[in-house]
Amino acid sequence: MESVDLKEELRVLSLNARMLATSFVIGIIAGLITSVFTDAFVIADRLRYTIITDWPTLFVALSLALIFATAYSLKRLLNTVHGSSTSYVVKAYHWRFGYIGLKELGIYTLGAIASVLGGAVVGPEGPGIAIGTFTGYWIARRLGFRGDNLRKLVLVGAAAGIASVFRAPLTAMAFAIEVPYKRSLETGVFLPALVATMTSYVITVFIAGPQRLLLDVKPFKPPTPSPLLIIDSVLIGFGAAAMTYAMYLVKHFLGSLSDLKPRYWFVFPLALSTLIIAATFTVSVHVPGSGDVLTERVFNEPEEFEVGDTVSIMLARGLLLPLSLTWGATGGLFMPLISIGTLLGLTFAKLFSVDPHLLYPLLIAGISAVFSGAQKTLFTSVLLGVEFLGFGGFFTSTIAAAVSYILTLDISLISGQLPEVQDRKKRAMVELLDKLLSNPNVANEMNKKVIEIANTKVTALKAYARVRDVLPRIYEEMHEMYPVVDNSWKLVGKISLDTLASVSPDSRIGDVMEEPNYVNEKERLIEALNVMLEENVDKLYVVDDQKKLLGVLSKSDFLRFALKVILEKILRIKSSSEP
Repeated sequence: MESVDLKEELRVLSLNARMLATSFVIGIIAGLITSVFTDAFVIADRLRYTIITDWPTLFVALSLALIFATAYSLKRLLNTVHGSSTSYVVKAYHWRFGYIGLKELGIYTLGAIASVLGGAVVGPEGPGIAIGTFTGYWIARRLGFRGDNLRKLVLVGAAAGIASVFRAPLTAMAFAIEVPYKRSLETGVFLPALVATMTSYVITVFIAGPQRLLLDVKPFKPPTPSPLLIIDSVLIGFGAAAMTYAMYLVKHFLGSLSDLKPRYWFVFPLALSTLIIAATFTVSVHVPGSGDVLTERVFNEPEEFEVGDTVSIMLARGLLLPLSLTWGATGGLFMPLISIGTLLGLTFAKLFSVDPHLLYPLLIAGISAVFSGAQKTLFTSVLLGVEFLGFGGFFTSTIAAAVSYILTLDISLISGQLPEVQDRKKRAMVELLDKLLSNPNVANEMNKKVIEIANTKVTALKAYARVRDVLPRIYEEMHEMYPVVDNSWKLVGKISLDTLASVSPDSRIGDVMEEPNYVNEKERLIEALNVMLEENVDKLYVVDDQKKLLGVLSKSDFLRFALKVILEKILRIKSSSEP
C-alpha cells in the first residue's frame, strides 16, 4: 500500500514539474510573439492620430477600406462579422480545450492592426490572449498533455499573452483565472500561470523595454479613507454599472443584427465606419482607437478636458466598442474599457468638484469599476490599478469594482463566459457537441427552429397542485426536473426531483418552484445551445409568444439531431454510389 502511495506521489510531482517547465516555455514563446504584435498595434494606433490631423480625407478612405476588409476576412474565414478575440478564446476554452487555428490567429492579429488604424474602438490584449492561447495549446499538445491539463495550459498561455501586452504579470494571472466564468474561478492554474506571466514579462521587457503600454504617471499619496470617499466610490460603481448595461444592450440589440441578417453582412462594417468617421470629426479625435493615448492624457493633463468633452467621448466610445466587435472589426476589450472608466472617474470628479488629491484615486476607481462590471473580473480590476499605480487607489477601486460587479452580476461583454465551473459530465457533453458541430452538414442545420427537434411530449406539473398529489406520478416517471404551468398551460416555473422529495407533502408546487429556463419556439438551434452554455443548464423549455409550454429541448436532443444529420448524409452518399 505504501508503495502504491509513493508511486502516486511521484507521478503527481512529475506532472507538476512538467506543467511548470511547459509554462516556462510557453511564457518565453508567447512573450516573444506578443511583444512584436503589440509594438505593431501601438504604431498603427498612434499613426492614426497623425493621419486624422494631417490627412483627414485619407482617414475616411482608410476607415472604410480597412474595416470592410477586416469584416470580409471574418465573414470568409469564420462565417461571422463578430470580431471579439477575447470572446472567441473563452468559447474555445470551454468547447475545444482552447484550440485556435492559424487562420483564426491570423485574422485576430492582423485584423486588429487594420481595425485600430481604421478607427475601430478595440484594444491589443484580445489578440495577445489569442497569441498566448495558440502558443499554449500547440506546445502542450506536442508535449503530450491532454484533457484538463491541456485546458489549464491554454489558460497559462492566455495569461502570458496579457502579461506581455501590459507588462503586468499579476493582473494577467488573475485575469486568466477569472475570465472563463462570471461567478467562479478556474482552479489549479495559479502557479503555472505565475511562472508563465513572469517569464513573458521578463522576455517582453528585454525585447521592448520596461515601458508599460497603459500609463506613465507620477506616484501619488494614498487618500485617507473617509465616509465621503466611500460614498464617492459607491457612486462611481453605480455609474460604471449603468455604463456596462448600456454597452451590453447595444451589443445585444444592435450588435446581434449582423448575425440575424447574414445576407446583408456588408452593411454593418460600412455603417460602423460611418459612425467612427462622424464621431471622430464631430466629437473628438480621441473617440476612435484603443484609448491608451486618451487615458494617459486624462491622467497627466486632466485640466484640458471639460465635463462636456468627457461625457461625449465616453458615450461615443461606449457605443462604438460593442459595435466595433460585432459589426466587422476585431480586437480586445481591455484598453477601451480602461479609457471609458478613466473618463467616468474624471467626469465624476469634475461634476462634484472633488479635492485635487482625490482625482487619481477616483480615476482608478472608474477604471476598476467599468473593467469589473463589463468583464466579470473583480480581482483583476483591483490588481490592475495596484500594479500600474501602486496602492494609492486600492481603497476606492475595491469599493467601486465590487459595487459594479454585484449590480451587473448576470451580464458581460465577453460572450461564452459560463456562470460557474461545470462538472466533468457537462464538459464532456459540450466537447462531444463541438466535435459534431464541426461537421459542416450539422453546422448548416443549426439554423433550424428549436421547435423542429424539441420533445413535445412533456410531463408538466400544475402550480396549484400539492406535492402529495403529484408524488405517485413522479414515482412512475422519475425525471430530474419538471416544468410548472398554470391552468392555461403557461410556463411559470420548474421544480427538481430533489425539491419534491425534501419539502412538506402539503406544499403547493407554485410555492417551492424555481424560475424556469426557456426559449421561444422561433429561436434558432445554435442560439438555444448558446443559452444552455451561458446559463449552465442541461435543458430549456420551449414556449410560444404567450409563454405557453410547447416542449423541452435538452443537450441529448442536440446530440441525437447531430448524429441523425451525419447518418442521413452517409446513407445518401452510400445510396448514390450504388449502381
